[in-house]
Amino acid sequence: MEVTIKDVAKKSGVSITTISKYINGGNVRGNNKKAIESAIEELGYFPNKAARGLRNSKTFTIGFILDEMDNQYISLLVGNVEKYLKAAGYSLMICCHKGEVDAEKKCAEFLCQRHVDGILVSPAKENFDALETVRAYGIPIVAVDRMPSRECDSVTSNAASGAYKAVEYLALQGHRKIGVIAGEDTNVTAVERLKGYRRVLEDYGIPYNEKYIYHGDFKFDSGYAGVETLWKLEERPTAIFVCNYNTTLGAMTAVRNLNIHVPQQLSIICFDDLEYSLISNPKLTAVRQPVEKLAKNAVKILLKRIGGNYEDFPEKQKIPMTLHVRDSVAKN
Repeated sequence: MEVTIKDVAKKSGVSITTISKYINGGNVRGNNKKAIESAIEELGYFPNKAARGLRNSKTFTIGFILDEMDNQYISLLVGNVEKYLKAAGYSLMICCHKGEVDAEKKCAEFLCQRHVDGILVSPAKENFDALETVRAYGIPIVAVDRMPSRECDSVTSNAASGAYKAVEYLALQGHRKIGVIAGEDTNVTAVERLKGYRRVLEDYGIPYNEKYIYHGDFKFDSGYAGVETLWKLEERPTAIFVCNYNTTLGAMTAVRNLNIHVPQQLSIICFDDLEYSLISNPKLTAVRQPVEKLAKNAVKILLKRIGGNYEDFPEKQKIPMTLHVRDSVAKN
């Protein structure tokens, strides 16, 4: 039976992360180095082709595992990642998991077997099960846009803070009945945005109303259904915070079809400030994610790891967001 990096970890008592760091030429503590080398020698472990390639020759290809491409925000993120990778002499290979954990694992295995030099990933779920698959190959990996709960380099927007800015603006305009169209509670980004919403309610003494929270899936249909559901309430919200761009498209379609006047009857504020915010009538007040900085910083960290520098591992960056006030929120 082939000896794996997991066997080395079990034998040495050192984490897979540290062993991967050692394999990639990074500095590890003296006692860990001795334990790893001893286990490798005793077990006869040889890093697989992908790991050996990282040490001896590069493919100059980076893998990117993400949700799906039918999202303007994701397309913008990918475009910026490709720009910075191209400037560094790397090409990009994309795999989509569509929010499925099994698909994410298959994407990870696919990219590792093609000897990519590193992987960027927007995890399907918070626990990010595919992480061990990648580390078993000794390939550096950085999470971008979504922060997993595992020990991993990551670059994300400060989702909770961004949501707080949006909902606080509604509170400052006098709104006390604030609805929210959120994502799934298994999505760490969705959870963070909902945390920001709830924190505003606490800070401004606004009563919490479970009926004002619609849990969707960050897709068009859930935005549409969210507005329909909240608008049917006997005591309607005076404002709605929409937590995702595709959800916003669905929400605004429902607003049009239900003949809801924004902001006279209902104020709308959204997450992700892209082109639709400007062409919508009225123009939407929105929180903007620093897409270019996310891409730039994630690529920078990944290339640093590929070069064997693990001194600050794991690096976890949360980049601030900005609120852009337009015409979709009225005073209440």
